Amino acid sequence: MHQKHKKTTLMLTLACILLAACDRESASSNEQASSPPASADIEGSLHLTGSNKGAALMSKIAKRFQALHPKVEIKIEMGGSPRGISDVRDGKADIAMVSRVLSDQEQDLKGFPIARDGIGMIVHRANPVTMLTSAQVSAIFTGRIKNWREVGGRNAPIVVIGREDGRSSIELFKEHFKLRYSEIQSKIILGADNPTVINAVAAQPDAISIMSVITAENQQQAGALIKIVDLDGVAVTRAGILTGNYPLSNPFSLATRGLPTGLRKTFIEYCLSAQVVDIIENMGFIPYQE
Repeated sequence: MHQKHKKTTLMLTLACILLAACDRESASSNEQASSPPASADIEGSLHLTGSNKGAALMSKIAKRFQALHPKVEIKIEMGGSPRGISDVRDGKADIAMVSRVLSDQEQDLKGFPIARDGIGMIVHRANPVTMLTSAQVSAIFTGRIKNWREVGGRNAPIVVIGREDGRSSIELFKEHFKLRYSEIQSKIILGADNPTVINAVAAQPDAISIMSVITAENQQQAGALIKIVDLDGVAVTRAGILTGNYPLSNPFSLATRGLPTGLRKTFIEYCLSAQVVDIIENMGFIPYQE
């Protein structure tokens, strides 16, 4: 078995072990927080805070969960991963939404990865450039490289189509390349949805932009005139993102203080199930459960 497949299997196995351990811990506890039955009779409330980019995903998953269990109330608030971690530790939230790996200082929390997000650079399908280095990408988006011939392409000015600040794709891009948003030199800034950006790149042979990998893949397979360029010689694939081998990717996890029980456990198990794979993919993430 390849190493990347082992990593994926390990993550899923750990999540299953932790959730299984919840049952054992709950059974031996004096608390009355046992897991509710998986039926429409489930009731209670959950409060999730944290990752801005994970909030939209969790809102859709929560809506489907509540359709199955109408007596459950779920409140979701943003504020970034640090807020989610702080709120769970302080008892202000039941579950933290975290868009990164838990640090060594956060091992008091139990993390359950449900998806990974990955972004890539998309260009027009006719662009001869198939790979860029991190240094080249940084130079292109900061305006230090202005012509495609400087990176092995044709003699044509590079048209950077930027994304609105605050979007999950830009946040991951800035973090990886250690850039401030003000340093990005865009010819056009599009805060609209992904199809608008894809159409803009498809209409401009010399354009480049940032895009969720799974969204770009789906549109490319549907016939859009775009392609994803490799980064630092690493092919941009679903498997590479899922294992973390592709650098422009991050896990999205749900974290709790101690092993989850009751409604928290039931909801996390639902988020790890095949019942939400379509939601995860439609939101531009790659599910661990496929």
